[in-house]
Amino acid sequence: MTADSEISRAEVTKKSGEVQSIVADVNREQAIADEKSKFIQQESAKIEVESKIAKKLAEDADHELAKAEPSLIAANDAVNSLDKKYIAEMKALNKPPEDVATVMGAVMVFLQKDTSWASVKKELSDTAFLKNILEFNKENINQKTLKRIEAYTKEPNFTPEYMSVKSAAAGALCKWVRAIEDYAKCLKIVNPKRERKAAAEANLAKMMEALSKYTEEYALLEAKLRELNRISEEKQAEMKALKDKLGALQAKIDRGDKLVSSLAEER
Repeated sequence: MTADSEISRAEVTKKSGEVQSIVADVNREQAIADEKSKFIQQESAKIEVESKIAKKLAEDADHELAKAEPSLIAANDAVNSLDKKYIAEMKALNKPPEDVATVMGAVMVFLQKDTSWASVKKELSDTAFLKNILEFNKENINQKTLKRIEAYTKEPNFTPEYMSVKSAAAGALCKWVRAIEDYAKCLKIVNPKRERKAAAEANLAKMMEALSKYTEEYALLEAKLRELNRISEEKQAEMKALKDKLGALQAKIDRGDKLVSSLAEER
């Protein structure tokens, strides 16, 4: 009986060591998991802030552009509705009124072409003239061009209302020049916001990619912890069973010792 109890005691000691080792592993992995969980929460908060910044910049840019777009749409509509006879009338002028020449000079500046009336007449002869106006790339107008345009648009008579009296085509194109200028100036405010928005979105993408990586690592840690806890519970159950067995053996030994002692006293 003593030999059995010694074996059981040795098994309990061994199992106790295994349990302690697993518990240590669990505690260590739990500490790592807690640290990652804390980091994930912090990064999630940062991402939320960055997301709001990017959204606000986008809204600001859209708001600024919204100010310029109605006049641009109206100008394009005016150009689009121009009867070709008005273009033909302007083209037929050998010596145009100064105001009409001013409008067409501004148009030619935007088109990056020579502003002489000979060049204007050549441009007006192009069947795609109005199409070129309507499809004009208004997104990349440089500062030098805007400076040249101001020399035209600062004139007090450079208004669609005034020019329409001189020529229907001049009135519509004056409206177009004004709208393009306003849009280009608006872009000076919008583009930096677009750039900051793009930078914020790029940073947000990196942060989300990093967060995704940490979240995956955290999921793996959780799975590992679940397995370690399962093993720990299993080992503790085995140790309890061994302790119970050892206790039962010890009780039998104690009863045997008492019986021996009692018989010895009777003799």
